[in-house]
Amino acid sequence: MDDDFVCITCKQLALPDGETLDGKIHVIVEDGKIAAILDQEADLVKSAKTHYYADIVTPGFVDIHHHGLGGADDLVQFWSNPAHTQTRLVRYGVTSFLASMVFPKDLEAPSVYNTLKILEGIVGETGQGSTCEGIHAEGPIVNDFGGLPVGDNEMPIAEFKRILDAMPSCRIMTISPHVDAKSNYARIKMLLERGIVPALGHDRLASEEEILGALKIKPSVQFHITHLFNVCSFHHRNPSLVNFGMTDRFPSLPGYEKLAPPTVEIIGDMVHVHPLAVSNVLSSRHFNQVAFVSDCTAEAIPNKKMAYSNREMTVTPDGKCLVIEGTTTLAGSCCSCLDAFRSLVKIFHTGIGKAAAMVAENPARIANLEGIGAVKVGNRADLLLFDDDLNLQKTFVCGQSVYTAKEEE
Repeated sequence: MDDDFVCITCKQLALPDGETLDGKIHVIVEDGKIAAILDQEADLVKSAKTHYYADIVTPGFVDIHHHGLGGADDLVQFWSNPAHTQTRLVRYGVTSFLASMVFPKDLEAPSVYNTLKILEGIVGETGQGSTCEGIHAEGPIVNDFGGLPVGDNEMPIAEFKRILDAMPSCRIMTISPHVDAKSNYARIKMLLERGIVPALGHDRLASEEEILGALKIKPSVQFHITHLFNVCSFHHRNPSLVNFGMTDRFPSLPGYEKLAPPTVEIIGDMVHVHPLAVSNVLSSRHFNQVAFVSDCTAEAIPNKKMAYSNREMTVTPDGKCLVIEGTTTLAGSCCSCLDAFRSLVKIFHTGIGKAAAMVAENPARIANLEGIGAVKVGNRADLLLFDDDLNLQKTFVCGQSVYTAKEEE
C-alpha cells in the first residue's frame, strides 16, 4: 500500500445488508476506493498520513429520483446545468444520483434532446461533487400526470424509441401499465430489451390484470414502483399499484405464479406520504425492498416562486414541498435523502444500518449501479461522517473530501 492513504475512524460503521459494526472501527481509503475495514489498531492505521474521526460512518446516499436544485429559469431545464446541482447535493450526503427527466408535450423537442445530450456527457464522471450515474425518465408514457407537466402519453413507438436512443444511460423509466397494456406492453418490452428497469407509476387506473400482464413479460426481472402512494391507487377489492407494493409475497392464486413483488420507493419528506403510511410499508416490506428518494424539485427556501414547464410554482411556507400555484397539487419535494435518513432513525426507530441501506444500498441495487451504495472493500470510497446526533460532518466522493460542515457555517 502507498504511503498516501486515508484512515477514517468511527464508533459505528454501517455495513452492507443493514448490518453495523460497533467499537473502534477504521476504514482505510486508497486510490479512491475502500481498501480495508479494520476493528483493531493495526500498524496500517498508525501509519496513515491523513486521519479523520466520526461517531458514525455510512455509505454516501444514492438518490434515484432527483429533478435538480436549480441552474436554470425553468425546472424542466435544471439538468442543462448539472454542475449547479452536483456541487450542492454533497452537503445533503448524496454522492450519487439518477437525473430525473420529464417530457412536456408543449416543450420543443430539441430542448429535451439537448438536455439529454448534456447529461449523457457527464454520466460516471467524478470531480464535480455528486456523481450522475444515469437517468430516471419519469414518463413520457404515464396515465396520470399529477404534478408533472402534461406529456404525450400516446406517443408513437418510433418517437418513444428515439427518446430511448437519446439516453443510453437511462437506468429506470416510470411507465403506466394502464396505458402500455393497450399496445400489448410494446414499450415495457423495449425497456427490458435495453436493460432499463420498468418502474410502474403515475397510474391511478391500473388494474390487477394490467399490472400482472406487465410483470409477466419477464418474471426473472424485478420491476419497481415509482413513489408508492403518490399518483397511484389502493383498493381492497380491485387491487392496483399500491396493493402490489405492500407485500413481500404474492398469494398463491392463478396469474401470480413465479412473480416477484416490485421494489418500491417512497418520497421521504413525510408530507407526500404520511408517517403512518410509511410505517405501514416498513412493517409490510423487507427493508431491502424499499428505497427512500427525494423526488426533489427545489431547495428548501420557503415561499420561493419558480417556473415548471411555464407553470408558476411555489415552495410551501414550511419549505418542504413544491405546489402548483393556486392549488394544493404537490409537484415534488424540497427534502433530501439526509432528511429521510434522519426520519428513519428518529421517527421510525430504524437501526443505522437498515436506514443507510434504504437511502444507499437499496436504491443502488434497484438501479443496477455497481460499486457504490455500500461500505465494503473494493467499492468507491463515497462516505459520510456523522456526529452521534446525525449531523452530517463530512462527505467524501472517491476518497476526496468534498464537503465539510464547519466550512458552511
